[in-house]
Amino acid sequence: MTARTELVNEVAQSVEVSESVYRACNAVVDAVSTCTNASVNVLLTNANYLYLGASSGVWYAPRAVSIDYGLAGRVLTTGHTAMQHNTPVDHNGPLAGRQAGSMICAPVRSTHETVIGVILVEFDVVPADPRDWESVLTKIGALLGTRIHQLGGPAEPSPPQWLLSHALSIATAKDLTELAARVCRAAVDLSGLRCAVTVVRRPNDAAENGPPCTVMADHCGSGSRRLVDAVGAMPPESLSQLMHSAARHQSAYSRGEVGVADVDGFEPLVDAGVRTVVAAALPVDTRNPEFDAATLIMDELAVQPLPDTTVILELLMINAVASYERMSTQHKLQTLADSDPLTGLRHRRPLARQLASVAPSSTAVLAMDIDNFKAINDRWGHDAGDRALTEVARTICQALREGDEVFRVGGDEFVAVLNVAGHDEAVQVAERIAAAVADGGHTISIGVTLRRAEDVETTLRRADEALYAAKRDKRQADGGRPTSARDEVKRPGSCEPARPHIRAGGPLPGSGDSRMNDD
Repeated sequence: MTARTELVNEVAQSVEVSESVYRACNAVVDAVSTCTNASVNVLLTNANYLYLGASSGVWYAPRAVSIDYGLAGRVLTTGHTAMQHNTPVDHNGPLAGRQAGSMICAPVRSTHETVIGVILVEFDVVPADPRDWESVLTKIGALLGTRIHQLGGPAEPSPPQWLLSHALSIATAKDLTELAARVCRAAVDLSGLRCAVTVVRRPNDAAENGPPCTVMADHCGSGSRRLVDAVGAMPPESLSQLMHSAARHQSAYSRGEVGVADVDGFEPLVDAGVRTVVAAALPVDTRNPEFDAATLIMDELAVQPLPDTTVILELLMINAVASYERMSTQHKLQTLADSDPLTGLRHRRPLARQLASVAPSSTAVLAMDIDNFKAINDRWGHDAGDRALTEVARTICQALREGDEVFRVGGDEFVAVLNVAGHDEAVQVAERIAAAVADGGHTISIGVTLRRAEDVETTLRRADEALYAAKRDKRQADGGRPTSARDEVKRPGSCEPARPHIRAGGPLPGSGDSRMNDD
């Protein structure tokens, strides 16, 4: 009898006497890992997730992952054992990208047709007889699946396990929209109801950005989207009424089973066909001045949610608020790190990131600075200089097209990044900027260059060279004498609008650059 045959017999005996799904999964893991010295996981299906039934524990294993997870997802789809050699580990985690010598994944079948999970074995090196191991693990998967079926099927993760899994997911959301979507998904998984929507109200947006109350995200566990579509089509007044009702009875939630409890305020949902609703609003002590939110979890059936459902959803909303506050703080800190506090423009570091990501063939760079800026500071003081900077920055922003951006990169120096079809279009935009600034009572010099397949610093250096050439042209036009504090410099913004005198030829020989000055 070979060692692999002995392993199959040992697994058959172990799972036969296992009194729970948990013990059966661990019996398989123990036997296979002892025989192979490999990493072994048993992953079982639950709704749209694979959750960890058992693990040999020799390396990081995810507690719950998407059902289309890597090699396991392929086996669940095809129903056939598969293997990969010398390939990175599929999961995201501390060991993401780690090379595995060989991965063999076999289906766990509860019946001939139904695949309820997988056995995933990772060898450090490619075994000498991988096909034999493929056959052995297929047999072991069948044995485990049969025993799980006899025990009544996979045990579902407990609500605390789901809550922890979703709490981790919510904590990694990148923005409010993604956060709302993950809250909806968590609410459906934790409540067992059909679908959920998150409604957000922004008091300060009413005048500028449309309706103050909107559906930010939704999720349907299965079946028709009729309910979420009906809520999404409701007018802002109805959504506001729902949000008010969600927080009316208690600080964190209100619940109403249609026809049983008081559903006053939830009439729009009743009209849409909702027969069960659990409404979770932001707790009073966690309300955010920037927005208010409520998640409505609904079903077309009359369902009595479990007694702790609303408590769990309250914890979910508190966690979502904490995640948003962390996200908001990080965003504010990043904005402060990337932006100039005087003008509000982003500065050199985000400029470098943007230039590194744009297409060289369709990008122009404009280097600009304010003429006689030192003389303004010397003659009228730094407050006047700051006003000149903010006025010029605002004017440049208004003169740019949608999709273009200007950055402040130095004292009175600005750089604009444009999406253009060619050099002539970049010069036209520069002319419009110069004219707009001149209409505001200031003058600037501009250097124009096109982005090439080169490093960012080289592009910026060429733009600076075009700017310096423009300033030299200006000095020559003024007789070669630089402006100083002793010259008659008018108060910024108080002079008559200066019409720009722009000198913008074609590309300089061999450079693709232009220089412009606004006298």
